[in-house]
Amino acid sequence: MGWSSANQIFNPVARALQQAGAPDDTKRKVLGDLIGGLQDGDWDTEDESLEEFLDDPAIVQAFADNEVHLSDKRCCRAEHAHDPRAYLIAMRHEDISEDEMALAVDSYAYHLAERIRSSRDDTRGAVQATKVMDFAADLIDPAVKR
Repeated sequence: MGWSSANQIFNPVARALQQAGAPDDTKRKVLGDLIGGLQDGDWDTEDESLEEFLDDPAIVQAFADNEVHLSDKRCCRAEHAHDPRAYLIAMRHEDISEDEMALAVDSYAYHLAERIRSSRDDTRGAVQATKVMDFAADLIDPAVKR
């Protein structure tokens, strides 16, 4: 196939699924299969289509399922939209700018703060500062048990 002719197949199908309100799992499966088939036909501009759909995490995930990523990892922001820790880990790449890394760190810090804020009611009765600090630490890293 070559060049960008596969984009003319993929992009309209992806847009149609979006406009039809297809569920994320349907978009991921259908478009993932389409991406794989187009790659078998030598699709060499997948990144251009990926870039066009960065606002849709399910479509970004369909590309990731087929090992298609942007060199600057902007796709990881969409892919990990609901997992700030995974996004922060994905930012560990030499092509990531300081501003993008700062955004990832801020996003993760916000995520941690929101976890603490959302559980304020659970701290009632924990009057000692160490208990409150332990409680907050356990929220941040629940896998650590003493």
